Amino acid sequence: MLYEKYDARFFAVCKRYFTDIQQAEDALVKGFLKIFQHLQNYSFEGSFEGWMRRIMINECLMELRKNKIFHLNVDDYSSSISSNQEASQQIEEDDVMKLLDYLPEGCRLVFTLYVIEGYKHKEIAESLGITEGTSKSQLNLAKTKLKEMLSKNENIKSNLS
Repeated sequence: MLYEKYDARFFAVCKRYFTDIQQAEDALVKGFLKIFQHLQNYSFEGSFEGWMRRIMINECLMELRKNKIFHLNVDDYSSSISSNQEASQQIEEDDVMKLLDYLPEGCRLVFTLYVIEGYKHKEIAESLGITEGTSKSQLNLAKTKLKEMLSKNENIKSNLS
């Protein structure tokens, strides 16, 4: 019953960390196993869903580290960045979520943890085994790349109109 109530919601969380659906499904199953194994540890402080979400996110991060999927290499992407570019149009949350899949892995993970999940740079650094400075630079790189993609997307839409 618990699985049926939260599987779709937590699958969406897992998909933010994995571009491969099979990997997201594996993380979902492993995350629920951990939730069931540690139910007795829930302290009834804070929301139950928040407690489960934290376990699910931690499981995703552990899978990424275990499989060495997470790579950070700012130099590979820095040449394509224009730091002052702004997207002036209003954007929809769904548009941003779709574009996250096109970000380099490190940028996507840091952006997801910081912006969507509400982690602090210190927590991100500890979770991913990077420095706080790297976390901040990856977030800035992610924002810049998203602005570029959104700007290009708006240009395509206006040319089709």
